[in-house]
Amino acid sequence: MHVSAPVIFQDVSVGWELWAELDAAARAVREQPDAAGALRIIGEAMDRLIGSRMFTFLRFDFERFKMERLHCTLPDRYPIGERKPMRRGRWYECVVDQGAVFIASGAEEMRATFGDYVALAELGCTSTMCVPVRHTGRTLGTMNLNGDEGRYTGREAALAQPFATLAVPAFLAIGRE
Repeated sequence: MHVSAPVIFQDVSVGWELWAELDAAARAVREQPDAAGALRIIGEAMDRLIGSRMFTFLRFDFERFKMERLHCTLPDRYPIGERKPMRRGRWYECVVDQGAVFIASGAEEMRATFGDYVALAELGCTSTMCVPVRHTGRTLGTMNLNGDEGRYTGREAALAQPFATLAVPAFLAIGRE
């Protein structure tokens, strides 16, 4: 069976930086003594490759219909371990039901999607890209990059997806170690 690479990986302008970051993140998943450390390294790679004002990993608890924050670059404002309610709607259908990347850009889309859109706007986060962290066909949670309006497109989504997949072992391990 022949599987072709996503177009983004055929784009020579992506260059060696992507491969170096992907290798470093994969090494962190293999070698980091704690799963949270691997998430931090994946997040740092995403910030270098794509950029964000705030980066988070959220794990879903479908029984309680809540999300638990596993990592955040602003832990004083958004504490690790904090839980918040999930919301149904376009975001849920895209990320959970379809397993696809969800991008919201601009005040109207952010307000329609996120209960904490005012707090995000105060941080200058007027766009978000939620990349599903999936394992065996199920969405375990999301890797979220929050930034300026218009910052995230299909190109960034394609770059981010392999890094979200690298987060699977940490999602399965944190709280179960």
